[in-house]
Amino acid sequence: MRWANFFHIYQPPRWPLTVVSKVARESYRPLVKFLLLHPQIKITLNISGSLTEQLAARRTFSDIVTGIRTLLERGQIELTDSAMYHAILPLLPDHEIKRQISLNHATNRKIFGPAYKPQGFFPPEMAYSPKLGKLLGSLGYRWVLLDGISHPNIVDYRTRYDINNTKISAIFRNRYVSDYLAFEIKRSGTKQFLDTVQRWNHQKELLVTAMDGENLGHHRHITKKIWQTLARQPHVETVTLSELLSSLRSTAHITPRSASWSSSMPALRRGVPFELWKNPNNPLHMLQWELFTLVHTLVHTQEKATSVPISLRNEFDQAVSSDWYWWASREPWWDVDIVVAAAQRLRIIGEECGPNVHENDRLRELAEEINSTAHRWHRTGAAQRHATRFLKGAETPRYLGGKSVNYT
Repeated sequence: MRWANFFHIYQPPRWPLTVVSKVARESYRPLVKFLLLHPQIKITLNISGSLTEQLAARRTFSDIVTGIRTLLERGQIELTDSAMYHAILPLLPDHEIKRQISLNHATNRKIFGPAYKPQGFFPPEMAYSPKLGKLLGSLGYRWVLLDGISHPNIVDYRTRYDINNTKISAIFRNRYVSDYLAFEIKRSGTKQFLDTVQRWNHQKELLVTAMDGENLGHHRHITKKIWQTLARQPHVETVTLSELLSSLRSTAHITPRSASWSSSMPALRRGVPFELWKNPNNPLHMLQWELFTLVHTLVHTQEKATSVPISLRNEFDQAVSSDWYWWASREPWWDVDIVVAAAQRLRIIGEECGPNVHENDRLRELAEEINSTAHRWHRTGAAQRHATRFLKGAETPRYLGGKSVNYT
């Protein structure tokens, strides 16, 4: 079996050093060390510029940075491009999408050197829309990685899928096998995994899996050892996604649907492709996006009129991160402090742009409404009850930091 493994590693900007160090110890360092010791094993990796910055800034992580560079130079891994601060790209204006991609590319090129020549693109959370496909094709990427739910039919992994009206191909991950490996596999996992491949992979000779790299040892301690065992199986040949694409001889043209790797078919039928980040039935999401849109208008207007200080523009670049919407979703993710702090940060950015009195008043109103709503949901238990209902109906369990997510 030819197996294309993809891992995405990311930490939000200015994340606590204790958290980054823990994840590095449990996931990043063991992955790099394992690959260095097993040169026959190949993977495709996305490391967001946000994480690259944090690893490169501290000597204690130098072995991880150097290891990734070594693996890249010897062709054992390929790196993808992505968004600098993990934004949900289809929800941004085109100029902000291009800026996030440009910042990400420049950061990783600076740290990893000339061997950083990504052929493929990983949209954060695999959040895709036709608008994004056209833009990525115009930027010269060869392929974009998507979840199988974006395919309008059943994925044939022997086929190269060229996206209609673009210059880019789509590679689809097998959601069922990927999620099984990330969230459900048990200690005696080798036979279970191979049985799952037989059950959920229509072309047994090819397999594409993709998941957060933090699942290898941090979110789930057991997954790291099981994956290392599976990747060394004698009948398994690991390849990069670009190598897999180059080996395909059959071609088809498709139009992928807007979706993410967390999308559900019921939500797609309701016309909500990005429900963890912009759900019209979530009042907090609507407030968050109203605040973001106002601040973006203020920043963009000042940029056109004069110039925005570098420090302020950098603050806004970081504020487009997907995290504060995710933590407001309650499906099942919920953190009142992150939601409130991000709103206050956006308010301050907007005020620094020198808006008029009416705009200043609206900035404060929105930030306060987000604050009061989030605290009310938390205080009354409404957010936790929503999360519990979601978990009861979820197809797979959820893990965070080595623990099963449970709000009961």
